[in-house]
Amino acid sequence: MASQQVKIIGVNGQVSLGKEFAGKMVLIDQVDHGTWIIKSGEFIPDSEKWLYQDNHLSKLDKALSWSKKNKPKDNFDPFIKDVKK
Repeated sequence: MASQQVKIIGVNGQVSLGKEFAGKMVLIDQVDHGTWIIKSGEFIPDSEKWLYQDNHLSKLDKALSWSKKNKPKDNFDPFIKDVKK
């Protein structure tokens, strides 16, 4: 489905890709002066990338699954009682 189109960059520096791409996020990779590759997709914020590295996501899924099966315990009571003495 490869196609080529000639577009003119407007005076404001913008190029329209068409209404079908309105509101979509794109990655623009400038590979050389005057050469860009544009890819549409969903992108991960830098602060969340660690989730998708190594096996962090599976660890998080495992922890969430465990938390659904195990009710929270009030394990701070002994500490609080010792502090009040």
